[in-house]
Amino acid sequence: MSKRKRHIILSILAITALIGIALTVIIANISSISDPYRNELVFDKNSFVGQWPFTVESVVIRCDDINHKSIVSMTTPTGEGYILNADSNVGSDKPQIKSLSPEDAVWLDVPKDTEKPKTDSLSSNVKIPIDDIISAGLKLCVEI
Repeated sequence: MSKRKRHIILSILAITALIGIALTVIIANISSISDPYRNELVFDKNSFVGQWPFTVESVVIRCDDINHKSIVSMTTPTGEGYILNADSNVGSDKPQIKSLSPEDAVWLDVPKDTEKPKTDSLSSNVKIPIDDIISAGLKLCVEI
């Protein structure tokens, strides 16, 4: 074997070894890479357990720590944003989004054939509860 072939083979082996080492380092540290979406979760009508409370097929739920409060918000596929567990005056530096209210078309009424809670029997627009979505959203809050 000529010196030139031996040099090429050794170079290929060295490059292969360096690539292997680089891949090992990347894989070993992959868990430390920050995921900017770790505080978000997509909910959709088909996989949701329970009664789906919205007129849209899916929503993105997220939780943010704003002024030491865990704020759960929702974004619809059309980009409409709603805060689910606080009023919209939370002092956020993010674009202002409004609190979800019974008047919002995205929030479904309890079907007429469903027995309404006694505490809401005087209200004509009783909405499907969003407590399960808020609870799941609160689990998404992460410490920075």
